[in-house]
Amino acid sequence: MNKWTRGVAVVLFPAVVCVGLASLSGCGPSNNGLPSQLTVTLPDGSEAPVTLGSGVISLADTRWTFYQAAPNGQGAAFVTIRFGSEGQLEAFEDNTIAANIFGDTILFDGARYPTAIPGVSYAAATYGAESSDATGFAFEGRLTGFAAGLEAASGTASAVGEFDVDDPDTIRGTFSYKTEVTLISIPEGNQEDEFNFVGRRVVE
Repeated sequence: MNKWTRGVAVVLFPAVVCVGLASLSGCGPSNNGLPSQLTVTLPDGSEAPVTLGSGVISLADTRWTFYQAAPNGQGAAFVTIRFGSEGQLEAFEDNTIAANIFGDTILFDGARYPTAIPGVSYAAATYGAESSDATGFAFEGRLTGFAAGLEAASGTASAVGEFDVDDPDTIRGTFSYKTEVTLISIPEGNQEDEFNFVGRRVVE
């Protein structure tokens, strides 16, 4: 089993929350443990305040398959990301990140959904912004896991990227994630990684 299918990992695509982050505004059970707003850092180094569910209009109504970049070119695909009409990140499809727990789809609408582990559910949302010239973007995902109604795990994931100037159907950037399991025991549930990615637009 490879590192993408082990433990409780998530993204945006990506996706992350209150455990250890209680100082973030809007964090609490009334919002499924997801902050109502936070700040993301864009590729040019500028910061943008963003709200839960915000997106990147340049990505509206598109799907992109993300591949881990390899030294000798493009590596294996690890997720396909679906964006909504306002450029908000709606879902991970063809997901390989902790697929044994979340399955091949992770939804980022802030609602709770069951996992493959009995009694454990999750809620996830994303926060996105694009640079002033629309050449780059940043997304941060937050996920909270619940066991018996209590927060039991958290995850953060971020993708910072830019559109390829020679190919509008390609984006390149950096993806990172970190997960932490607290109230329950899941093998290799605490994970952290960062790597470069290449995104390819899915042509319908």
